[in-house]
Amino acid sequence: MTFPLNFNNNIGMFSGLMPTSFGSTSQPDTLSIFPAQIANQYSPIDTFCTNMWMNQAQLEKQYFALLMSILSDPNINHTPEPFVFDNFRPYDYNSFGSNGDKISQLNPVMQQKTMQLLEFAKARGLKVTITSGYRTKAEQAKLYATNPNAAKNSLHCSGKAIDIKIANGSDADYKLLGDYAKSIGMRWGGDFKNPGKERWHFDLGWS
Repeated sequence: MTFPLNFNNNIGMFSGLMPTSFGSTSQPDTLSIFPAQIANQYSPIDTFCTNMWMNQAQLEKQYFALLMSILSDPNINHTPEPFVFDNFRPYDYNSFGSNGDKISQLNPVMQQKTMQLLEFAKARGLKVTITSGYRTKAEQAKLYATNPNAAKNSLHCSGKAIDIKIANGSDADYKLLGDYAKSIGMRWGGDFKNPGKERWHFDLGWS
């Protein structure tokens, strides 16, 4: 079985599975800085992340509307790359209901941390749905072509990122999960500074 990871000795029970390099903790995985001077030539969806006055609920709604349209587009290749099928499948991922399939496609370390995050949320009465986990390169390429703010190379494509939705979730609910995620070695999009926060995003993008 092949793991799509580099080897070192950085993390307890996952020793030997930690990736060796990542981008800045302030730089979003799913979004990148988009020059304001050319933003007005794109649609409102394309430029939503440049509208800094938009609250997180509005931002989230527009982002997921675009993303879901891409993930359901029959003209895009949605077949996972071979390494996804080689990933370790934790025996209990099916206990997470509809989130189980998305968990099963993640990088092995991300699988475990995602399950920890969901268990933490459940214990606090929060209903969490994984809206996006692993993405094919074709899916990400379409997202990037449709929205210049999207990352050209995303951690989603290596199964090291998830986007979630908390049913009726407040900023405080997302921050609760974000703080816990950071305590177990994940990165939380609510800390992103440029071009804006992504409270729904969690990944393994250590600096």
